[in-house]
Amino acid sequence: MMLEKLKRRLDLSTILPESDKPPILHDFKLIIGGGDANEALSIKYAFSFLNSTDENNFIEYFQNKEIAYLYTQLMNRTVILKSIFLCLSDEELAHEQATGIAVDFPSLWIKYCCLSKEVAIGIYWSSPSARFDMANMIITQENHPGAVFFHLGNLNLDSPTQYCWKQEEAKVKKLLQAANNKEKIKLFQALSFIDQDPLYSYPYHSINLKIGINGFGRVGRTVLLHALQQGIHVVGINDPFISVDYMAYMFEYDSTHGSFKGRVSVKNEKLFVNGIEIDVFRKKDPPHVPWGQLGAVYVVESSGVFTTIDQCQAHLNAGTKKVIIAAPSVDAPMFVMGVNEEKYTGQETVVSNASCTTNCLAPLVKVVHETFGIIEGLVTKIHSYTDIQKAFDGQLNEVRRYGHGAAQNIIPSSTSAPKTVEKLIPDLNGKLTGIAFRVPTPNVSMIDLTVRLSKEVKYKEICDAIEKAAIGPLKGILAFIDDNNVSTDFIGNTHSSNFDAHASILLKSNFVKLVSWYDNVYGYSHRIVDLIRYMAKKDHKQ
Repeated sequence: MMLEKLKRRLDLSTILPESDKPPILHDFKLIIGGGDANEALSIKYAFSFLNSTDENNFIEYFQNKEIAYLYTQLMNRTVILKSIFLCLSDEELAHEQATGIAVDFPSLWIKYCCLSKEVAIGIYWSSPSARFDMANMIITQENHPGAVFFHLGNLNLDSPTQYCWKQEEAKVKKLLQAANNKEKIKLFQALSFIDQDPLYSYPYHSINLKIGINGFGRVGRTVLLHALQQGIHVVGINDPFISVDYMAYMFEYDSTHGSFKGRVSVKNEKLFVNGIEIDVFRKKDPPHVPWGQLGAVYVVESSGVFTTIDQCQAHLNAGTKKVIIAAPSVDAPMFVMGVNEEKYTGQETVVSNASCTTNCLAPLVKVVHETFGIIEGLVTKIHSYTDIQKAFDGQLNEVRRYGHGAAQNIIPSSTSAPKTVEKLIPDLNGKLTGIAFRVPTPNVSMIDLTVRLSKEVKYKEICDAIEKAAIGPLKGILAFIDDNNVSTDFIGNTHSSNFDAHASILLKSNFVKLVSWYDNVYGYSHRIVDLIRYMAKKDHKQ
């Protein structure tokens, strides 16, 4: 159906080549972009088969010869851009309808010049403080004299202006200086959409990335959500303690992050999300889950049970190629996006995404240490309660203090994050340690990093360095916030770490306390998906 619509879009009476004439369609690309996350995802699944690297032959399914011919011409010539459009919340929709004032979000535009043979693609930002192209890319079609654009949602072909966004850092920084806090929050959200890899699908790339999820708790469910939003196909979920009906119910209705704005259903013991079929299993032993038969190349181990290389071997025996542990591991190599992911070689079969606290702490430590040098430091983690704690006082043998009512107490705890950061940044070995407290909030946590620096600095210099990293190499991972925020402001925030310039303080020129917030479920799960995509890209090149 989509190919038929595309044929009509070409406005040609026929596209079949005639024996005595050159073909009408010759050496061109199909570039698809625009729409919100769900629309872009649907288009991804509709068109990405065109880039399939296997030898599946779909021609037999096309009754129309012209559509079959169009299919052959588009094979390995289709580029699908990820959505950069943010869906409005119910409150924002109501405000927009009541006031007639449009809510500010970035929008995508594409323009092709037949003379220069260049495709220009940009992201336009509009808000009360500024209007400008916040990012752009220019693709020179050296061997492709034509390009076809397929309309979707906010795609604008009439806008006046190689597949990698170039951020307009000077303009973004100027906006940050003039913007109010709400604009800043939206801007950081927008920046997180400008990924270094902006494509859902591209010729010769791994487009049908398939993963499995073992353990469908809070992290497992949120990994599914982020995977769907980023065009990754979750082919199977295993959890021996949850029925498929309850999986659907828990995924659709989240008390913390809100209801899923899509379609969720169950049929024949399978889960369907926005029409995408997901096999469900209830196996206690991972070797009995047919990951290999499902084609799951990567499995997210989010049950909290299998956290070592030896334990995760069971998933490998079931046919998957790689396992990503959603927890710290005593022996699996740990990779934190923005900190040490480049050390992934592709030879590892079991890796760890470390902890949510490490993902918050490590990017902040990296920026401060590389810029000013850390002599030594203390970390205090203020963490929301989790499901291993008791709602009311009761027996809990693992950690006795956790047996006290989670919603009634501030509970001293421990954290391995500082020591993990020392492993990620060996230069800090022996220089960090810390403690933790569990507090009576259901979501969002905070780290307090107190460090002595090797050089004297002004507080503004520290803030400037963190802000520069937040809009530069660590965009989407580290955010810079300077307002009177509280924990609930960060529910649903996808950054690993949100530095709070308003809450942090300098005592002496080399002694500083830095505060950073993180959604310990949402941000962490997002990084798991980012790590999978990074691994897949590196694995594909080998």
